[in-house]
Amino acid sequence: MESNVKVLMDATGCTETEAQNILQEAGGDISKALKLLDAVKKEVMVFQIKFRTAGKKEAGTGYVVVMFDVTNDNVVSADMAFPLSPDQESVLDIRMPPTVFVSTLKNVKNKLSDRHKGTSQSNITLIKSKFSSNFIQGVVGMHNRGQVDSAGQKFAQIISGVLGEDVELTYFARAHSLDSLSSVLGGAAQHAVTPEQQAAQLFGSKEAPAVAVAEEQSSDLPSASPQEPLPRIVLITEPEISPFNGKAVRDLDEGDEIIVKIKDGREAARYFSELLGGAVEDELVPLCVPVIRKNTMSETFAEVYVEFGPGIYGQFYLPPEVKVKTRAEGVEIYNPFQDEESLFAEEKFGRQLLAGIGLLIASTVALIIVFITLG
Repeated sequence: MESNVKVLMDATGCTETEAQNILQEAGGDISKALKLLDAVKKEVMVFQIKFRTAGKKEAGTGYVVVMFDVTNDNVVSADMAFPLSPDQESVLDIRMPPTVFVSTLKNVKNKLSDRHKGTSQSNITLIKSKFSSNFIQGVVGMHNRGQVDSAGQKFAQIISGVLGEDVELTYFARAHSLDSLSSVLGGAAQHAVTPEQQAAQLFGSKEAPAVAVAEEQSSDLPSASPQEPLPRIVLITEPEISPFNGKAVRDLDEGDEIIVKIKDGREAARYFSELLGGAVEDELVPLCVPVIRKNTMSETFAEVYVEFGPGIYGQFYLPPEVKVKTRAEGVEIYNPFQDEESLFAEEKFGRQLLAGIGLLIASTVALIIVFITLG
């Protein structure tokens, strides 16, 4: 019985309790138990990824786990550890049950140096931002059709783009139910809502039904209204760099206004970016927003949160010495005609009016002379 429980856990990623209950219902028949588990609705596709870099910048092996909600095409969870030593690499296997893989990956990541821990967090944030609904539909569809190499190439392109190096990649994926992953997902396993429903709560649409919203990982960010808590959305942002006149990240204080762009590829993020004025079609628009929190993670990385509006925040990671553009610099929009006097400037309009009257008189005189000559 115990060996059958382990087979079910390894094959499907279910918990020990779930495996025992299913086996009991199936009368101990492992084949029947597997069929029963396959019949259970599985909302999450878990991809467990191993990659190796070419080594031009930083050679090494890394692991990534991403969980996609295939009913809503959202990212439920994502984590990364890179680069790993041979000893750290040996404790991970992409064919582990997801609950074991996630907890092991987290433990390995916590043992990395502060620099590598910070870069891993920054990189997974960027990687996660590129998982659009189209990407999720694409890789899940490829995997389900057995196109493993094509799906792996999709992941490799994103990871390579973030790391700036070519990567060799293998992965293992399987569908799971939210309940079976509750121990590693926690609050993220709650019912997901659409961007429109989130926006309705934030911007006060009376027609939208009340929905339960899962809070983001930054649950200690301030609420806009203690009487009526709002859902918290964290968007991936990028500050404008100003190497000479800017303010160093380590010197940023709460309330400082800095210039950022929303660079978040998720569908929900693009939706909010347009609502906030941070995007017009495909063009990103810089926004001036206040800093609300700064966490110095190590000597090499700092985490900064800004606030776009009630319940909507931005997050970015930068080395503490990097200088970012602030409102104090005098934010200006480039105007190629700024040195040209306005058409309706008082002096220019007066000159143009006199010139017009003079031209009208000259034309009239010329016409009179022509008529006299012809007559």
